Amino acid sequence: MRKVVYIDYENLPGVHIEDVEGTKFLIFIGENQKKIPTETIVRMQPLGERVEWISISGVGRNALDFHIAYYLAKYHTNNAVTHYILSKDAGYDPLIKHVAKFGQRVKRIITLEEIKEKPVLAAELAQKYAKVVEILKKQDKTRRPKIRKTLASSIETLFQGQVSKEDADLLIEHLFRERFIEEKNKRIAYLD
Repeated sequence: MRKVVYIDYENLPGVHIEDVEGTKFLIFIGENQKKIPTETIVRMQPLGERVEWISISGVGRNALDFHIAYYLAKYHTNNAVTHYILSKDAGYDPLIKHVAKFGQRVKRIITLEEIKEKPVLAAELAQKYAKVVEILKKQDKTRRPKIRKTLASSIETLFQGQVSKEDADLLIEHLFRERFIEEKNKRIAYLD
């Protein structure tokens, strides 16, 4: 096992879990989450023992978060293992920063795509990506695009039609992967 994924199912109930080699999935469900879609169960069944359901007893603010923190400590037995917390909740970030001091590799992600090997941009697209980052950093933070559609339009305008809509989407996904931006409630936040 090279990766452990802690899924905050309260925060991301529609997450689609797929087989990622060498990965164990711990799915944390709240006490009030009584129904899990059949298709979710059927999709995970072939993963067998690599999927563990952890039902939280008790209701309270951050109850599920504390359970994830406990299991993060419990599974910290090997520094070669990378731990991922799948959640939109930025409240995990201080914990992640803290455990890094002890050599534990932990990252908060919002999609399972982020645990796969990072795709490399083609040379031409990598240059355009660098230009997008440069331009965004020069802009006043309050004037930067706040939604994906606006960001995509800005990128297409920047390159005056020399970038396709698909390439603009790839550049935006790379901004997410590189943790330059994140999305909360369909609003983009800049992390630089």
